[in-house]
Amino acid sequence: MVATVALPYSRLATEYDATIGAPFFRETRDRFERLARKYGITFRSAADIGCGTGLFARYLQRSRKIPVFAVDLSQSMLHMAGRNCRDAEVKLLRQDIRYLTLPQPVDLITANFDTVNHLVKTGDLRQALGQVFANLNAGGHFIFDVVTNCLPIGRARHYRRRFDGPRRQVMQAVRLDPLKRLLSIVVSISSPETPFPIVERHQERVYSPAEVGGALREAGFIIRGVHDAVTLTAAQECVPRLVVVAQKK
Repeated sequence: MVATVALPYSRLATEYDATIGAPFFRETRDRFERLARKYGITFRSAADIGCGTGLFARYLQRSRKIPVFAVDLSQSMLHMAGRNCRDAEVKLLRQDIRYLTLPQPVDLITANFDTVNHLVKTGDLRQALGQVFANLNAGGHFIFDVVTNCLPIGRARHYRRRFDGPRRQVMQAVRLDPLKRLLSIVVSISSPETPFPIVERHQERVYSPAEVGGALREAGFIIRGVHDAVTLTAAQECVPRLVVVAQKK
């Protein structure tokens, strides 16, 4: 079988919501609302970084009737975000979050669905968190999820996931290099209209809770809560995915 190799998110973008994006958005929305209630978080402006197709940015804008910035590096994903947010007060920005520069500071910044894990080089996490801190108003919050080094992948250190859409099937093959702490993700997009699948190769870094906590404190954040992404209980041990609530002093 011969596959067409494409750049990350260049072809996945059009199939993202129908396969991966919409289910994860619903989980993210519900987690966010529970945490916002728990910590009494209110805000008059927001930014969603690593916004993808813009579903969460659109939700923030419509649910609070506030201005929202949606930031992503992928032009293809921002194109889809433009479609999703065409009737919402959401401003799209194409930026690398390591150099995040919003038009003005905001009260809330969110980063969902592995956005932080796309920071794969040494020093990337600290640099990005420093920029997030700089773009928040005093007292503002940063809420984000992160895949940790406690993934239950097992000895084989790889797994597969399939997502079925109305016209496409998306397959993820994920492999962990425990020494480099890098996830190699091969995304295969198949459809009846094309004889061969389209393949994208993605890379992410897994972070330990200690690394995340250290980088947040170095940036100047107060950590208000660290939660298991599945149960939203306080994380007492290393779990596969954390949701962190941090605040600018």
